[in-house]
Amino acid sequence: MRARIGRILGVVALCILGGVSGCGGGSDGPGSGPTQFGLVDGDDRLVSVGVNGSVFTSDNGGAWENRGSFNGGPLQDVTYGRERFVAVGNGGRINFSDNRGSNWTRADSPTANVLRGVGFGAGRFVAAGEGGVLLRSPDGERWETLDSGTTDDLIGVGFAEGLFVVVGNAGVILTSRDTVEWTFQQVTDADLQDVGVGAGVFLVVGGGGAVFLSEDGETWEDVSIRDVPKINTVFFANGIFVLMGDAGTLYTSPDGRTYLQGNLQTTEAFHGLAFHKNNFVVVGSNGIFRQSFDGRTWFGGVLQ
Repeated sequence: MRARIGRILGVVALCILGGVSGCGGGSDGPGSGPTQFGLVDGDDRLVSVGVNGSVFTSDNGGAWENRGSFNGGPLQDVTYGRERFVAVGNGGRINFSDNRGSNWTRADSPTANVLRGVGFGAGRFVAAGEGGVLLRSPDGERWETLDSGTTDDLIGVGFAEGLFVVVGNAGVILTSRDTVEWTFQQVTDADLQDVGVGAGVFLVVGGGGAVFLSEDGETWEDVSIRDVPKINTVFFANGIFVLMGDAGTLYTSPDGRTYLQGNLQTTEAFHGLAFHKNNFVVVGSNGIFRQSFDGRTWFGGVLQ
């Protein structure tokens, strides 16, 4: 308890001294940094990617280093596996970094479609994108095309319990244990954005507050949060799911079925969630970023 109180007092001190902008999730004006879409924790570092191929890295979630823009065009998502960061984006771009996000190399891509999501599990990378494009790679450098069985845009990629879960527009959910054969489902008309796993369940989120829960990745239960903006991202850590999205949308849940609404007092959109050194970290529109110890109280600033 003393350690936790000490950390909170430290944050309060920074707020008073002006060391952290947007403390407490309070109201702040429009950001002035590049919009960020993807965020991942790997090799004891956070890597965020976004518009114009922008890449930022952080070792604590509060201080960020601008690594520049790589290969032009937006990068939509980033993941970590095999001691390598892999980012995907517009024009089928796939970039990888072997030095903790400091420098990047462009991989040969078998598609020119926008790639919206990428994930890693069971020794494989899986990337998904517009027009139903689905790719896999053993190393993030050599890629092959898979048959997704759909032409709907695919957006989010998740992995847990030996199962890949890919979600997309028009309520599409694809699942696979071997990345060769994929099972297709359509659970809603809403566009699905992301996949989270925790508390023994898979959780997928999307437009209009769509939330669907599954204990096995096969049967899905509608636990949607009605009359809320689009939920873009979900992450489970420290015993809770955190769901965030457009117009400062914030919800937390211990089990994926009961939800508590939060208030970030901002209209910015949040896109990428991660958990780093016992903190939730999120990035979003206009360079906004936030940190939280508990998923309820947030502080942060703007990436420059």
